Amino acid sequence: MYSYIQHRFLIRDSPESVYFYTFHKCASSFFSQYVLKNVNGLYHINYASQLYSGNRSHKKELEFRKKGFIYGPIRISAYVQSPVAKRLVNPTTKHDFIRDKIAIFFIRDPRDILVSSYYSFGFTHGFSKVNTIKVRQEAKRKRIREMTLDEYVLDSADKQVDLFKTLYELSKTCSRGVVLRYEDMINDFDGFAEQLRQYITLEDATIREIYQKTRPREKEDVTSHRRSGKVGGFREKLEKNTILAVNKKLAEILTLFGYQD
Repeated sequence: MYSYIQHRFLIRDSPESVYFYTFHKCASSFFSQYVLKNVNGLYHINYASQLYSGNRSHKKELEFRKKGFIYGPIRISAYVQSPVAKRLVNPTTKHDFIRDKIAIFFIRDPRDILVSSYYSFGFTHGFSKVNTIKVRQEAKRKRIREMTLDEYVLDSADKQVDLFKTLYELSKTCSRGVVLRYEDMINDFDGFAEQLRQYITLEDATIREIYQKTRPREKEDVTSHRRSGKVGGFREKLEKNTILAVNKKLAEILTLFGYQD
């Protein structure tokens, strides 16, 4: 793969830049580490990773070029006081910014996101090398571990509503965008791949690899960053009364994105 410096000299003949929006616990790490790196003609820029790892100055402005790059993941769920939220998410989630851009919006059932978040942020997710971020992560882990899964899901559901509404409004504002669902990647891969290729070019070999790498685990591994990947796993993890309560809290966004039971 050629370098970022080499790529800048080829931008004139490159496709228009693309922005990839998603949430935490939505296969965003997989897209960052594999899919976005293998888009033909576009150089992958992961500003969130640079800021999270401390490899980018918090004073230097982020640059977004019209051609030649794919930016992401832009996780709308980033902690509001974090450098990632302030430097990356806030500027790129303004309607005037996204209006004339090309964007891919990738979502997952918010109930599965909530369950996965509990296990990840409470037990398995690593800590940043940036001390201010690490301190916040440690405090969050402590708070989560003091709650049961059901308590965490009910406590966090309202925030999911706000996040999904933000993504919905961005997708409606964006003139050239597509909303993709994790569930379709698992259950209707051919249809998902066709939609994914609407605005980006991926080799057939890359598509086949995406399929292989995204199949859910046959057996859950609670110690892994990718615990299961199963669709609708929340039904096996949450109490029935919790599901009823969280469905009520999330009713609007479940309807907007086709997640009604």
